[in-house]
Formats: sequence, structure tokens, C-alpha cells
Amino acid sequence: MNIKLLYIGKNKNNNIETLIENYEDKIKHFINFKIQCLKTKNKSSQKSSIIKFDSEIIFKNLKKEDIIILLDEKGKDFNSIEFSKFLEEHMIRGVKNLTFVIGGAYGFSKELRECAKNKISLSKMTFSHDMARLFFVEQLYRSLTIINNIPYHNK
Repeated sequence: MNIKLLYIGKNKNNNIETLIENYEDKIKHFINFKIQCLKTKNKSSQKSSIIKFDSEIIFKNLKKEDIIILLDEKGKDFNSIEFSKFLEEHMIRGVKNLTFVIGGAYGFSKELRECAKNKISLSKMTFSHDMARLFFVEQLYRSLTIINNIPYHNK
């Protein structure tokens, strides 16, 4: 399985980047994994224009065969075991490409929401993109260790 994490934004904190890269290396022992930053150059101050522009950038970086999962505060809540089962079900079904997306500051367009198969919440709280990426890669790694019966998660 290939898993990709797309996000709108820029890398701001070198300390967080180091932590993310650490988990990224660990994840790659289990699956093909890629993180891709989508830079936005939209200078508009209108929320609707920003959402549209960000969604267009995201759509340009998706493949037809990608199963899109939005990381959204209004998405489904999972604990770590439930998230590992969610991933394992996709693996068992033979899904080739799972693409998780962190949107821009104002979220996702209606078109992108309709295109996504699932929406998952990392928390009811709002995090910076850096923190959201860190939490996601840690949970992805944790889920892969659960699936592979490697002691990391205390059940």
C-alpha cells in the first residue's frame, strides 16, 4: 500500500520537522509513504477565494486511483486501535493508494469534500499544520505497529 500525506502550507518549525522525519523513516519500514507540501501563492484576503485556490492545488496533486481522506475537525473520531483497524481494512481490500489531506487555514471546498471517501478528525481542537502533521505521522506509525504486533502501543 502507498500512503501519501498532502498538506497546504509551509514548513515553519525545524524541531517539528526533525520529529516528523523520524516517524517518516520508521513508517517507510512498513509501507511506501510520502509527505508532500503544497505551496500556495494566493494573495487573496477572501475566504472563498482561498478555499477554492487551495482545493485546486490539492486536486492537481491527486491521482484518479487515490482514495482521499480529509483530516478535518468535523471528521470521524478514532482512537488508535480503531484507526489501525481502519488502515488494516484498506490493506485487506487491496487498496493501493490512500491519500490523507490537511487543508488550508479555511478548510476544504465543497467539491473536495464530496470527492473524499472519508473525513477523519485528529481532535476537536485546532492545530497548526506542523502539529497536525506530527500527530498524524505518529498515529500512522502507531497503527502500523499495532497491525504488525510490534510493541509500541500499550493496549
